[in-house]
Amino acid sequence: MPIKVQLAVDMTCQSCVDDINGVLGTVPGVDKIDISLDDKQVMVEGTATPSSILKAIKDTGRSAVVRGTGSSSGGNIGAAVCIFEEGSAMGNHATRGLARFVQIDETTCFVDISVSGISDGAHGIAIHECGDMSQVPESCGGRWNPDSVELDRLVVKDGWGDLAFETDRFKVWEIIGRSMAINAGSEGGVLAGVVARSAGLFENDKQVCACSGNTLWTEQRLVDQGHRL
Repeated sequence: MPIKVQLAVDMTCQSCVDDINGVLGTVPGVDKIDISLDDKQVMVEGTATPSSILKAIKDTGRSAVVRGTGSSSGGNIGAAVCIFEEGSAMGNHATRGLARFVQIDETTCFVDISVSGISDGAHGIAIHECGDMSQVPESCGGRWNPDSVELDRLVVKDGWGDLAFETDRFKVWEIIGRSMAINAGSEGGVLAGVVARSAGLFENDKQVCACSGNTLWTEQRLVDQGHRL
């Protein structure tokens, strides 16, 4: 089914626009590309997956954020965000990244994760039963994933890692209010956050969610730069 993918992209000049047009033109399934340099926005239509579009743009060395997806005929199925905090029984809380979830169709969810400041190596990712951050990880409950195994492995290098993929193992509306956790290594504890509903395509394209004062672009840039929010 053809979809629209809306992205915020770090662009400063016409040369950026030309580069992005060129690289997206090589992605299978991309039928139409609209780029606004003033708004730093890229809109792609076709059957290409959001992860392939995002990867192509990031491979040019530019920061990019998927703001949402929707059917080419309009409408949004569902979107959510999870802001990760490092938690422990000692009460240490520092934001280290975020995940975005966008329901592409009735069965497929796009997941985009960025983290910084945790130990290098592969880290397991899982949805947990509860959104209770009072005593991470115990208060998050057991793994909620339908098959009770990790969703994927996020590889961190030089303190930075990102991962984008599509999955049919859950739908956005099934995980609202639950938590996502990342095993941050023996020295880093656990990164966890509550999954909260966020704006979808053609809705509020700036705010992460009702409980955050930062915008999507602000959140992503701070993570990209390795800052603790």
